[in-house]
Parts: sequence; structure tokens; C-alpha cells
Amino acid sequence: MSIFWLLCLVCSHIGLTVCKSETNDVFEFGVDKGRVSFSEVGSIGLFEKIKKIPIKIPYCMKLTYVRVEVDNSLGPPVVTLDYGLLMTTIRYRPLQHSSSTYSVIAKAVPIKDCASPEPDDYY
Repeated sequence: MSIFWLLCLVCSHIGLTVCKSETNDVFEFGVDKGRVSFSEVGSIGLFEKIKKIPIKIPYCMKLTYVRVEVDNSLGPPVVTLDYGLLMTTIRYRPLQHSSSTYSVIAKAVPIKDCASPEPDDYY
């Protein structure tokens, strides 16, 4: 490990901002169209290496776009989107500093010819 990264790790633990960057990492999936149907803001702990965020969109809507912004002063994570499960995953390597914050915004468009379920259809 280089001395710079060691100093940055020490600085981050004692709260100094000298080693922190002011940039956020942005990950985008899909085509930016539709209306915002889901948003979530949260944090990831120091020892938490995987964060799964389920994307909940309204009935009769199709997911078109997801934007994930991660603020980690020491390095970007790997961010993936599973369209089948509607799940975003933020993953850090085992020795990577993972204390960070994130925001997820998802957009969706209405599905044509889709009828909402009638109240009588519920059991």
C-alpha cells in the first residue's frame, strides 16, 4: 500500500478532510426518459461491502432509467443493475474503504394497455 493511501485512510478515520475528494461517482443505466418513480438516499457503513437496493416502481410502469450517485472519498465501488429483479447493487472490494453515502433515482414510463387490478381481485 502506498504511503498516500495509508495517510488518506488515517485521515478519513480521524475526520480530516484533507484527503477527501469533492467528486461523486455517477452510474447510469438505460435511457433517461419517463418520470421519477423511485428515489432513495442512504449510507453504507465501513464494514458493509455489499448494499442491495430494491427498486419499487408503480404497477403498470416500465423501468427506463436508473441513476446511482455514490460519495466515497477514497474510491468508487462497482455498481450493477439487475433489470429482472429491479435491484441495484453497490459493491466494494474486501479491503476497500466502503464508508459512503448514495442516492438512487429511477424513472419509468406507463405500459400501454395495462389495466390496474380491480379491488375485487385481491384475496
